[in-house]
Amino acid sequence: MPTNRIPLRRPFRAPLSHAQEMALWLGELRGRPAFCNEEERRELWFRHRDRLLALCGPGRRPAGWWLYESPIRRPTNHDYESAALYEAGLLTKEESVQVVAMWREQFERAQAPDFAHCIGHAKPGDTFASWLYGTAAKRAHYRWAGIPHSLVRKWAVKRRRRVACSCWRRPQAHGRKRLISALAAQGNSIWLELPSG
Repeated sequence: MPTNRIPLRRPFRAPLSHAQEMALWLGELRGRPAFCNEEERRELWFRHRDRLLALCGPGRRPAGWWLYESPIRRPTNHDYESAALYEAGLLTKEESVQVVAMWREQFERAQAPDFAHCIGHAKPGDTFASWLYGTAAKRAHYRWAGIPHSLVRKWAVKRRRRVACSCWRRPQAHGRKRLISALAAQGNSIWLELPSG
């Protein structure tokens, strides 16, 4: 019986081997090429790019994207990849919102008065972890979190202004509140009238 249906032609999709997928996603291993030649790698990247891009989290790109589509050089420090994409304006709006919120959280975490950052073993052969404190700890934490330098500067200035304003407005009231809370913690009851405003 004749039919008037037209068969659909789908483009042939060569399946990726595990090694090829890892090479396009994370990068090739030295001395273990996953592809016969550069043309094969390029062709397979563009065939499977959408699926491989979906594997990456916000602010990240697979190795194939950095090889064939990126207008900027890939950062040597993997932790700074999101920051490089952010500063070049290559993140989507949703990605920018997500990564900036994560960076802000890490920035605020480093502002704690007793903040310390573990750098692991400082020297080869160490059997203990090394810790940084103060400004060095903050800088190391910002590097680890991959926070762009421009945002660190902007947030640090805002934080200094906020702290300076809060101290300038009511220095006496803050002292009185501390006195009241200290006396209350000891069980003493005290009635002071604090200035409003």
